[in-house]
Amino acid sequence: MALCDYIIESNITGYDCEHPAVKGAESMGLLINRADVDEYTDSGFQRIITLKCGGKKAFKVTQNGKTPFAGTQQEFVEGTNQNTITNTVQLVVLKHDADIAQQLFALMNGDFVAVIPNKDGTYQVYGSETGLHATGAIRELYSDDNLAGWQLTFTEEGAVKGNLFTTSANFTALQSATSACE
Repeated sequence: MALCDYIIESNITGYDCEHPAVKGAESMGLLINRADVDEYTDSGFQRIITLKCGGKKAFKVTQNGKTPFAGTQQEFVEGTNQNTITNTVQLVVLKHDADIAQQLFALMNGDFVAVIPNKDGTYQVYGSETGLHATGAIRELYSDDNLAGWQLTFTEEGAVKGNLFTTSANFTALQSATSACE
């Protein structure tokens, strides 16, 4: 049966007592320059990410506090010919110095893939279909929410699958190693 058949294949029931729903994200995710991704290997709605050779890497993004990555969401978009998902990822950069200025410029102008661990033990992938791009950035000097840091909003529009995940092994491999080729 092909994905385009759009046929459900199992019961969709309410609450799962053995694996209850858990809201929120862990405090550390990964951000990858989309140009550094060599390939994606798909297995249904699971995507394994491989980086290009030459020292490419995934960068850690830490969001401390009780609601890390607050504002990250997915939204169904009805289309004329196909329905899609819009993925939104929010980050707050709290550092204020000349070193971070170049990083902020890159964040505001780059094309990214993000992998964010959910509190339920899954690892969600955003941006691998059409890329995450900055669609908003604000720095309010007296904000209690972001402690006068930059709040950045990244958006991926037109994602067909939208709800993609990766494995804990792929997340660990991306987190711990810089891609090298033999």
